[in-house]
Amino acid sequence: MAGVCLRAFSAAPCVYRPSRHAVCAQAVEGSTKTAGAPVAVKLKGSGVHTRQGTSRKQNEDRFQLEVADEAMDEGVPEVYAAVFDGHGGYGTAEWLTNNLLKYVEQYWQGSNAPEKAISEAFIQADAAILSPKGGFLGMVGERGIGGSKCGSTAAVAIIYKNKGKSQLLTANSGDARIMLVRGGQVLQLSEDHVPDNETERNRIEKYNPNPRMPLVRYVGGTWRVGGLLALSRAFGDAYLKGSDQFEGVSFYASDSYASGFGVIAEPFTCLTDLTADDTWLIVCSDGLLENEERGGGGGLSNEDVVSICNKLASKSCDDIAAELSAQAVAKGSTDDVTTLVLKLK
Repeated sequence: MAGVCLRAFSAAPCVYRPSRHAVCAQAVEGSTKTAGAPVAVKLKGSGVHTRQGTSRKQNEDRFQLEVADEAMDEGVPEVYAAVFDGHGGYGTAEWLTNNLLKYVEQYWQGSNAPEKAISEAFIQADAAILSPKGGFLGMVGERGIGGSKCGSTAAVAIIYKNKGKSQLLTANSGDARIMLVRGGQVLQLSEDHVPDNETERNRIEKYNPNPRMPLVRYVGGTWRVGGLLALSRAFGDAYLKGSDQFEGVSFYASDSYASGFGVIAEPFTCLTDLTADDTWLIVCSDGLLENEERGGGGGLSNEDVVSICNKLASKSCDDIAAELSAQAVAKGSTDDVTTLVLKLK
């Protein structure tokens, strides 16, 4: 889909509720290489590959890759790359493919507070997904696009110019992942929102009105919210959401649960200056990765991804994305696999 002209982003004011959303520092934890000076980056190539997992009846992954075919004004995105990993059906993931960008456009103010804008876009898009259907049948029916047990993770990367230099905004909810290769090292710019993560478990249990009945339980070899969902953040999943999420209010805006199990769509966000040392940007569903503990089988490590990209650097990004997926399956992945590859250098 490279070469598709990105729609113009509006300058609508961002109505933002204060949030303690996570912010990724410029010095990404685990990186031992000092980042070079920020530069203007021109995308050298982009590609995508998606395949149905052997344990799935249908491919529930969706993606969106839009690349401007000409230079954009300051603060206007030149690249929008997103992967949505659905569960309980593909309805929520498909809705996000068709609609999340519209919410980003609505709250986008260029280089002014982009993390706040995309956080609000995620929250309000989730509220729209959870809105009851219209009419009498909607009043008595279940909430959620695709049903109350349909949901999706999301990983989004946006590249735009700020003061003549390229900035990368990333946001994720769930365990879809974003990786930047800098100077041969992989920097993970996303956070895996799963109940295995002690910080996420503590966030969910903090306001539990009945600690004797944990909201997160260890079932089937992994931690699950409500004993069912192996994710702590996702779009949809109305059956595990509270009234604040239905109304588009940030989880962090209140001091107690109104209801629900603590599953939220509010993203982890990261703002990174791109440098001449940056070579690859990867956005993928968790099917590409090692996650045997959550039932997805084997897969690649972050370091495997870097190695494969570097070995195939002369190939097209579509070919590299396809090979990454094939290698993940060869290592035992049984989940749907979707991989977006952007060549920065």
